[in-house]
Amino acid sequence: MRPLPLSTALTVLLGVSAGLASAQDAKLTFTDNAAKIFQARCNTCHNADKASGGLNLTTYANMMEGGGSGSVIEPGSADDSWLFLLVNHDETPTMPPNAPKIPEEEIDVLRKWIDAGAPENSGSVVSVKKKPKMEFQLDPSALGKPTGEPAMPQGVPTEPVLVNDRPGAIVALAASPWAPLVAIGQHKQVLLYDTENKSLAAVLPFDEGDVHVLRFSRDGDLLLAGGGRGGQSGRVVVWDVKTGERLSEAGQEYDLVLAADISPDRSLIALGGPSKILRVYRTDDDSLVYESRKHTEWVTSVAFSPDGVLLASGDRNGGTLVWEARTGREFYILPGHGDMVTSMDWRLDSNVLVSASQDASVKTWDMFTGNQLKSWNAHGGGTTSVRFAKDGRVVTSGRDRVAKLWDQDGKELKAFGGFSDLTLQAAIGHDEKTIITGTFDGIVRLFNGDDASPLGDLRANPLTVASRLEAIRPEAEAARAAADAGLAELEPLRQAATATAQTLAAAEQQLQTAEATATQTTQAVAAAEAATTETNATHQAALAAFQKAAEADAQAINALSNASQALAAAADTTRSLVEKAAGDPATVSEAEAALAQRTKTTEAVVPALAAVIASADAVTAARAPLADAIARKRTVDTALADARAAAKAATDALGPLKAAVEQAQQARATADAALAEKAPAVEALVANATRLEAQRDALIAELNARQPDPTAAASVNEE
Repeated sequence: MRPLPLSTALTVLLGVSAGLASAQDAKLTFTDNAAKIFQARCNTCHNADKASGGLNLTTYANMMEGGGSGSVIEPGSADDSWLFLLVNHDETPTMPPNAPKIPEEEIDVLRKWIDAGAPENSGSVVSVKKKPKMEFQLDPSALGKPTGEPAMPQGVPTEPVLVNDRPGAIVALAASPWAPLVAIGQHKQVLLYDTENKSLAAVLPFDEGDVHVLRFSRDGDLLLAGGGRGGQSGRVVVWDVKTGERLSEAGQEYDLVLAADISPDRSLIALGGPSKILRVYRTDDDSLVYESRKHTEWVTSVAFSPDGVLLASGDRNGGTLVWEARTGREFYILPGHGDMVTSMDWRLDSNVLVSASQDASVKTWDMFTGNQLKSWNAHGGGTTSVRFAKDGRVVTSGRDRVAKLWDQDGKELKAFGGFSDLTLQAAIGHDEKTIITGTFDGIVRLFNGDDASPLGDLRANPLTVASRLEAIRPEAEAARAAADAGLAELEPLRQAATATAQTLAAAEQQLQTAEATATQTTQAVAAAEAATTETNATHQAALAAFQKAAEADAQAINALSNASQALAAAADTTRSLVEKAAGDPATVSEAEAALAQRTKTTEAVVPALAAVIASADAVTAARAPLADAIARKRTVDTALADARAAAKAATDALGPLKAAVEQAQQARATADAALAEKAPAVEALVANATRLEAQRDALIAELNARQPDPTAAASVNEE
């Protein structure tokens, strides 16, 4: 929805239809309920004839069309409906004017009717829009980040246009979103400082007069300045940050330009000032695109949204408006500030606008509904500036002589003080950490945003190049001498650190070699043990085979012995019987039988003898493998013993080497600690000397470029 202008008035009439009392139990409609309240309370001023503020509430169509500022009803949300907020005294000007609120039962009817979709009659079908959700987690690189290196001045002159004894009030200050660069506005010039080395990087002449507003483009490549001469003229100028070239001019005001901004695509410039007119120009031809005379006081702040869709403007009466950037059509009126709007800025996603005012408040606004999200009193006496950081934090300055850092809910995170005069400007650097402040008495100070510690000041009334060169020469010489002395003190520590590192490396290499040897000997023991196990198995098998053959041989011999004994006995018996038969014929048959038995016994001896011969051959065959197995076993047993001895020796050698490594590590740690303790201070001295020498050389080069006379150049370069 688009809200009602501040001048809109609703007229109160006494009395309302008693029939509304039963509306709680019925479907609430415009025809049956809301129209009766409007008729009784509002239509005296908001009718077809009068239509105060362009709003006619007598018919549903006219009501939904809204007034001169747009719609006043948001179907589905009474809290987002500007008409309801005025009637409920949630916003100003309260309605009815100069009168108490209308009865609560009538307010309740209006709330329920709007929340139900604000139907016209009982047959109406309502369609309530779903409110978009807000995303507060931001991607800092989502919009505006340059594709190449962020813009920094390169070879731009640093000779001041004017050299003043005292700096002027810092009414204009801006920080580049992507580079360590801050712009400071002064009379007839803009100063660009490198915030990392705190050196003057460029001076941009502003012949138009006093600088009242500074803005970097979203990619940081361009710088816009607006200002002029009070009561006489006003102008906006745009420079190329890298080259210092003046690229564009806009406007031809008859008074100062107090507020200005350039659109993200660089095609438009918006400006305003005491004329109370908001004007938007094209950058390519300086032609006027549109102008608005809606503001009732000086236009004091303007800002394009990062997506280029919207343009916000504020004035000295506290008026805050949002426009369609391309067409100038009114988008929102944001009421609430009771005094001059001093500053505006957009969150990176373009969904939230923040505004600051002399009424001390800072307010954030939802661009989906036009409603206020948060409001807090930031600075007693008045808030003078406000900026969004890329991550959504907010930095402000105020008349209470401090700058502050806040989260989006208005919780104070850090305060940056120590000033003796008003803080007029505050910005946050490209690193999202450096806070830059500017005061009424011309102090520009940098702070660490993490702990609020001061980082140094930037001079808003710089000296001439020649004077700065004269001042920096002895400073650079002293810095180099201090750096050289520090390096001389540091050299023995570096040598000690190098020597201990080399000793440690050698000890570690020896230990590594010994550990490799120990590993190898351990592996050799394992291999020898495996060979021993295998050889033992072979030996046992050969021994068993030999024993088996020997046992068979013994059995064969025993069998042969028995057969031989039987044969001998049979022979004796036969001999005896033969001798007897010779004298006694009756015993011949008995002798013949004994002789036959002897023959059988003799036949039994033959296989027994053959078995003995075979078993003897088997024993002989088993003896050779056994001999080989025994020899192999002796060999592997010796190899295992040797491997175990080598492994023990290798393991015993590790202890002293490990002790040597630990000793070398302790020595190196001691040397490194001594170096680390001393090195940062020396490195800081070297960095400071290098920085000063670079500044000195840049100043010499700048002077030489302006002095074609070789003699003069030589005098400048004289050290």
